[in-house]
Amino acid sequence: MSKSLSTQLKSWRKDAATLSYEESLTALDLLLEELQNDAVPLADLQQHYLRGQIYLDRCEGLLLKAEQNVVQLNPDTLEPLDDA
Repeated sequence: MSKSLSTQLKSWRKDAATLSYEESLTALDLLLEELQNDAVPLADLQQHYLRGQIYLDRCEGLLLKAEQNVVQLNPDTLEPLDDA
């Protein structure tokens, strides 16, 4: 991986870390739309794919965190479990 791409990946990860689930999903949708409409030059496909993967990872991480928070709730009271 080139140094330039490595730098870009770090920058994209840093930017994605500040996004909400909805913002990450929107960014991913926009990238997919560009790819589906052949709007991305062949030389840029790898970068779009990698950036999309970063947004997808962000979405999955936020969903996992939300799931863990829900699992820790008492189903009757929706209050945190005593051992959580």
